[in-house]
Amino acid sequence: MSFFRFFCVLFMFVWGWGSLVNARTGRALIVAIGEYPADGGWENIHGDNDGVLIAELLRRHHYSQIILLKNEKATKEAIDKSLQQLCDNTVPGDYLFLHFSCHGQQMMDLNGDEEDGLDEALIPYDALCWYLPSVYEGEKHLCDDELGSWIDRLRHKAGRTGQVFVLLDACHSGTANRYTPGLFIRGVNMIFAPDGYCPKPGTHLERSLKLKPLDNLAPALVLSACKPEETNYEYYSRKSRCHYGKLTYSFVQVATRNSQAFTAGDWCKIIEKTMRQLPSSALARLQHPYMECSDEKERFVLSVIH
Repeated sequence: MSFFRFFCVLFMFVWGWGSLVNARTGRALIVAIGEYPADGGWENIHGDNDGVLIAELLRRHHYSQIILLKNEKATKEAIDKSLQQLCDNTVPGDYLFLHFSCHGQQMMDLNGDEEDGLDEALIPYDALCWYLPSVYEGEKHLCDDELGSWIDRLRHKAGRTGQVFVLLDACHSGTANRYTPGLFIRGVNMIFAPDGYCPKPGTHLERSLKLKPLDNLAPALVLSACKPEETNYEYYSRKSRCHYGKLTYSFVQVATRNSQAFTAGDWCKIIEKTMRQLPSSALARLQHPYMECSDEKERFVLSVIH
């Protein structure tokens, strides 16, 4: 074999091995609901606008599997099937991104693991606002226990070299806003529970998906639009003439300007700073993003190629 041919073979081997070592796939599920059924009890918001923003952002960052469920396509069954599809497709080293822009609601704790007797739930398209005995008892709510279980499964599949990044642009303590023109809130203050259900007072009311830094599991970061006791207000962009979730809009601004990795804590800080800079009412300034992660020192990056 000539020296030139030997060099070419060696180059292709090294290049191929490097590609194999560094290969990873970006996979995402985006749930974006703005229009709910008229008989479901939910006011319309603009979560579907968020879905467009996030999908465009992830494509720019080289995510090759993006499942976008908007409005009537974002049923509980469709969300479950899509999460299972992501889980089935994921291999070690993959980057997973989950994004939910929708309503949120507190509901009675079903398994006794919450100190205050309340779970937090995301609201798919076909979930009802009211507890109706023997008719609808929350089976189409996506509660935090269930979401936490999916996150754990994805962490197992992605392995230590992968990551799981979650954005929750909903809230669970929002107040009624039907008499405030132009002000859109993602959540209700009505607890989903049978009549007479009394939550416990509790002293630690922060959300808890119980993310832990375990060996061979992908690190996980969950950013929520606001703290449990706060309200999630939408932001109106004069530039695009659209309403967006404040967390989603700010996240896209940060991720567009910066390609480097941040620690979990730094992600939360820079997102909060960006949210503060958005023109908004005095009430909306009371909203603070909330972060949960498996390890605060872990660095998270959006781009699959870096």
